[in-house]
Parts: sequence; structure tokens; C-alpha cells
Amino acid sequence: MLRSLFALPRRDKDREWVYFCGHSLGAQPKATLSYIRRAVEAWAWEGVEAYFSQRARWVDYADRLRPKLSPLLGAHPDHIAIAHTLTTNLHLLLGSFYRPAPGRYILLTEKSPFPSDRYALQSWAEHYGYPDAVKELPTLVPSTEEVIAEIEHWGERLAGVWMSGVHYLTGQVFDMQAITAAAHRVGAWAGWDLAHAVGNIPLAMDAWGVDFAVWCSYKYLNAGPGAVGGLYVHPRHHGRVPLLAGWWGNRLETRFLMRPAFDPAPGALAWMHSNPSPILLGALEASLDIFAQVDLPAYFEAVKALHRRLRAGLSALPHVEVVTPPEAHGAQVSFRLRLPEPKKAFETLLRQGFYVDWREPDIIRAAPVALYNLPDEVEAFTAAVAQLGQDELLGDRYGYPY
Repeated sequence: MLRSLFALPRRDKDREWVYFCGHSLGAQPKATLSYIRRAVEAWAWEGVEAYFSQRARWVDYADRLRPKLSPLLGAHPDHIAIAHTLTTNLHLLLGSFYRPAPGRYILLTEKSPFPSDRYALQSWAEHYGYPDAVKELPTLVPSTEEVIAEIEHWGERLAGVWMSGVHYLTGQVFDMQAITAAAHRVGAWAGWDLAHAVGNIPLAMDAWGVDFAVWCSYKYLNAGPGAVGGLYVHPRHHGRVPLLAGWWGNRLETRFLMRPAFDPAPGALAWMHSNPSPILLGALEASLDIFAQVDLPAYFEAVKALHRRLRAGLSALPHVEVVTPPEAHGAQVSFRLRLPEPKKAFETLLRQGFYVDWREPDIIRAAPVALYNLPDEVEAFTAAVAQLGQDELLGDRYGYPY
């Protein structure tokens, strides 16, 4: 049972949360400490020699994890790099791909994107003197046809499309293949934020022809707070687009010769700036070794099954509005409570032991993760949300708040 491999967060000494926040911070694999201890002990015993010793060999630790991560991305290991954090990687790749000109400078993104993505896009637009370049889709939960229509509307003025594979707020899964192809038809690139996608939905970066992508590893990849992130660059761009160079992106064979000229590493590794912490890499490897035990197609079906179970229960309640579209989802169910004080109702769920989260202005996000959540937890949560509606009716009748 995979659940037994995870430490579920506890309300107190004897009670676990019903933890539906894997979309924000995944639960800790119980083996994580042993993986981290291995790196810490190598530091104690070997010092800097651990970068090159046969036992630890930190110098290419991140590279050796790429084959373990690549099945979750649908990408050849050479096309990904494990490094930095999501927004840092986004800045690095925008530095390579966003090359605006007076006739082609628009950046299209989803409505209400994750703020950090919006900040990065706006930073580069202003850097090049196009402060009005960033355009958001007009609707929060658009169809694929609506997204493509917006791409065609901007046409030759469009420099690039930057969207989330799974919208952080609504949980909507976007059709990355179709949207990427639409961007290419008008001569634009397509990049993707996979923070809520990797480990949650099946991905095929190579087959879909996406230009580049970035992700964090602390959500569905369960690599811990502040975990090392990653980036993807399609091989047609390797060595063909400019990049912001850093020492760790230098070819390993010449890196320690300390030459003044940058000698880029092959593939996506050229975009690396700094050596990732072996302590953080150990935490990531602990989770990837669990995923290695999983039949991925069956796992992603289990993700959908838990979502459908939760969705069906919530959709049957008159005081609940489910926001996540029914045919475009991963684990996350985003919903609104049609109650006089929905934020207080959310806080009631927390007091009852259900760990979900609130995002302004009025959305609750709940993600039962198939690695460690159970159908019984989904049923208990649905019953608790149903009771909120009953409490609201009693409060109206007898004049006291629920």
C-alpha cells in the first residue's frame, strides 16, 4: 500500500489530518530522511571530495536523477535539467525565447495566472520596452477552442504563449498539444508551467512539441518545501537559442578547467547556473523512487477516479459550485460555497480535521492524491461539506451562526 510509505501531517499526537493539499505541498515520503542523511553523512565524512568520490559523486547527482523523472514528463532525459526553482527557471528561459519586435511582442497567458508567472512575464515585457505586452485570456475556465481563437486573434503579433498545464486556481487541465500547435501556426512559441501538472496528469513534452517548460517539485512530486525544480527545452532549440550562461551549465568535461569562455553542456543542461544541493536532490529522489514502483497509466487513472468521486459528491450539494471542468482535470477539485460566510465555513472544515486551502476571492481547493489518500476520506469530506449546508439552514432558522 503506497499510503504506508508516506508520513501524513498530524493535527496532534494521535490524529492525522485528512490531507487534501498535495496540490500545495505533497506529503513527505517516510524514506526522505534516510536519503537526506546519506548526503549529510557524505558531507561529514568526505567534505568537498564528495563531489567526485565514487560513493557520493555529487557532481552529476542531478543528471543521474533525470532518467527517474523523465517518464513523468514524457521527455527524453537529455531534454530536462533538474535545477533552481520554478520562477528562476522561467526567467532563464524567457531570456532565451522572448525576443520581441515591434510587430511581434504579445505574450498570452491564462486569466488569473499564478502571480509569480505574471510577474516574470511582465518583467521581461517591461525590460524590452513593451509594458502592455502581457495579455490574459478573457475567461477563467476557457474551452480549448476559446484559447485557440485568442491565439488566432493576436496572430502575427504574438511572440509566445505561456500557460499552466493545470491552472493553479481552478484545477483545469489545458490541452497542451492543441494549444502548442496553434501557437506554432502563427509563428509563436509555447511554454508551460507544469507546477500542478507533473506527477498529477500524464505528460508528453517531446511528442507534443512544446518549446519549453518549468516546474517545481514540492507539490505532486513530494520533494519537500523549497524543493529543487526543473526545466525542459525541446531538442530543436538545443544550441540554437541564446541563453544566460552560468558555470554549472558548462560542459562537465571542461567545467573545472575554469576557462573564460562558456562551453555549454549538451541538451537542457546548458541552462543550469548553479550546482543543486545534494540534500534537496536526496529529498526528490526519495519520492521518485516511489513513483518508480507505480504503473503510471494506472496511477493517473486512480487520480481521475478519486477526483470524480469527490466531484460527484460535491456536485450533488445545492450549496456547492464546482469550478473545475468535468472533462479537464487532475486530482484537484476547486469549488465555491454558496453560503453567507464561505470563509467561515472553510475554517469549520479545518477545525473538523480536513486540510484543504482557500484562495481568494472565494475558491476552496481540495486534491485527493492517489499515492496516499483514500476513498473513505473523500466520503468523509463530502459529508462534512454537506453538513455545512445543514448548519447554515439551522443558523437561519434559529438565529445563530454555524
